[in-house]
Amino acid sequence: MRPEIRFVHSSDWHLEAPLAGLPSLSDDLRALARDAAYLAAEKVVETTLVEGADALLLSGDIVDLERSGPRAIVFLREQFERLNARNVEVYWAGGVTDGPDDWPVVARLPENVHRFGRGRVEQIDQKRDGKVIARIQGVSSADDGSVDNAGFHRDANGVFTVGVAYSTSDSPGREGDRVDYMALGGRHRRATVDNEPGIAHFCGSPQGRTPAESGPSGCTLVHVVDGKTQTKFISTDIIRWVDEAIEVTASTTIEQLEERMDERLDKLRQKSQGTDLLVSFHVRGTGPLVTLLRPGHETDALIARLQKRASKRSPLCWTVGLGCLSAPTVPEEWYDQETILGDFLRQLAEYEEDPRKSLELETLLPTPLSSEVLKSVAKFKNQDHRTRVIENSKKLGLELLTSPEAAMQLG
Repeated sequence: MRPEIRFVHSSDWHLEAPLAGLPSLSDDLRALARDAAYLAAEKVVETTLVEGADALLLSGDIVDLERSGPRAIVFLREQFERLNARNVEVYWAGGVTDGPDDWPVVARLPENVHRFGRGRVEQIDQKRDGKVIARIQGVSSADDGSVDNAGFHRDANGVFTVGVAYSTSDSPGREGDRVDYMALGGRHRRATVDNEPGIAHFCGSPQGRTPAESGPSGCTLVHVVDGKTQTKFISTDIIRWVDEAIEVTASTTIEQLEERMDERLDKLRQKSQGTDLLVSFHVRGTGPLVTLLRPGHETDALIARLQKRASKRSPLCWTVGLGCLSAPTVPEEWYDQETILGDFLRQLAEYEEDPRKSLELETLLPTPLSSEVLKSVAKFKNQDHRTRVIENSKKLGLELLTSPEAAMQLG
């Protein structure tokens, strides 16, 4: 009968990286944003101990020591010592930011930590009571994250074999063919990319860091019973990014939208199971609100009111952004007006209809402001970025050129 084995698989701790994409923070939230990566990593270690795991598998990008400083070194040694005290092994394959040669020689790691080198797959026997229960094979990646998988192989005698690496050079659908379980890193979102004959799994990061990493983050418990592998997601995030969509109609007022958002935040708070949330709202629909909801102005004031109320409630549901995904609706006859508004809309339409038409905002910067830094900010990252800028420009122009104050000045 094959022994029952338990591993915890984790990667992409990025201890050097605090939360990003938070334009305004309370003092408590600022401290949480700074420490979230450390607190989530600590929960991974606690999970390893609570679950009675035989080993912790780390598949890269744990820390960039050049950016993190001594704090990360002290933290990791403390966490690894906790595992060492319970006879839990740590198998660490380096990724892009945490090559095996980056760790300082003077900061000696506990004896339970096994760091895989680069270039050649190494094998270590995982033992229990003197008997081999698994073969752990691993290799750290090259500087560009690439890994040569040639050395990974199943044990000839049927001993359960685990591969630990930052990435895989095998073709899609064959990432798990060489071993029983392939512990992969380098992706911040959890994904199983192969199920047969072996499992290849990206466990994701234990803590989301930007609005793009919404939803639960955590680690993976790998449970092997009679040679069969089961994986279980365990959340470890200290604070969670959430995306929420809200529909508006032509009759929806800013007050009604605020009320709906408040109700949505209350529902999220009730379902959060005590986890603090960072919420990004995305509005779709038609009507005057579509024009008003752009960066600045009404949007900033609305977010500030929601944040003020949120600071008095627990768990925290902090609104970090409000964006409108719908383009403003403009009456066709406005385009035919011989007015400043008509001229503005016709010129903007040329850029909307032809995505290839040159729109180099960096060339419009005044000479005293034309630094390389500002020029880089003024450049479009991609076509979607260009589209969003044009839509927000249209919203701003419509608001300014159709307001009662504008009508008085132009009249």
